Amino acid sequence: MLVARRKSSLFFTSVCLVALGACTEVVVVERPSGQPAPEADGAPPPQPEPEADAAPEPEVDAAPALPCLEDLTQRNVPFTKAQARGVVDAIVVNAPINGVVFASEMGDKPTTQPMACEFVRTLFRFAEVLKSKGIHKVGTLGSYCYRCCCAWSETNFCRGVNDPEPSCGSNGYSNHSFGRAVDVRYLTFDDGRTVDINKDTDFKATAGGTCGAARTSQTGTSKTLYDIVCETAALKIFSTVLTPNYNSDHRNHWHMDTGQSGNPKSTTVRSLGEIDVDRGDHPDSCGE
Repeated sequence: MLVARRKSSLFFTSVCLVALGACTEVVVVERPSGQPAPEADGAPPPQPEPEADAAPEPEVDAAPALPCLEDLTQRNVPFTKAQARGVVDAIVVNAPINGVVFASEMGDKPTTQPMACEFVRTLFRFAEVLKSKGIHKVGTLGSYCYRCCCAWSETNFCRGVNDPEPSCGSNGYSNHSFGRAVDVRYLTFDDGRTVDINKDTDFKATAGGTCGAARTSQTGTSKTLYDIVCETAALKIFSTVLTPNYNSDHRNHWHMDTGQSGNPKSTTVRSLGEIDVDRGDHPDSCGE
């Protein structure tokens, strides 16, 4: 029976080769059951088949930004909704913003002027820079004023709800009209000092680029204030920053705004070559 099975096996192999058109003589050698086949001389042992690469993890989109009012609520920023001409999501913040009080001039309480919700988020970031310098209060000259760019005048005043629309022409509207700007004058440090940007002994106005040669020449308090401006600019917190180095209209404050988009991608710190000289035609970003 064993012989018969071997012949049958050989015959089956021959038939298969003929069917495939093979021309090579093949000798089939059977081995006892359970005995492994000998390895060829020098041949490496068989390797396991490589596993297929695991499918990459699907990309997960970043969580969408929260709507502004909801975001401030989650940040524990207390606010009251307000109505203000030209301002989207107008609110009044009733407490410090990220640990910093934004007051009216020398007051101690938060300003009651309305601001755009998005601008409050901007001030939240600005507060980080201020706290790093030991500042806990900012005295502002205002944030909201519905008017044209650029300087206040008898015909370019803050408009109320019932006032006629201003005729701004090519100047456009001030960013204060949209609650997306703040004028900073006083800064109060944790040690009790209050500095006044209007004082040359505190912020020394000088010719040249504010964040260039002018900055490197500063010392003491003035250097700290220059550092605040330039570090804020490097972080792209605001779109435009105007200092006393810009013109006489800004001798007593920093103007800081986020532009018409409300979402700055860069910051310009504008400067003029001469101090206390208003060169007339100057885009102070109000209409940009």
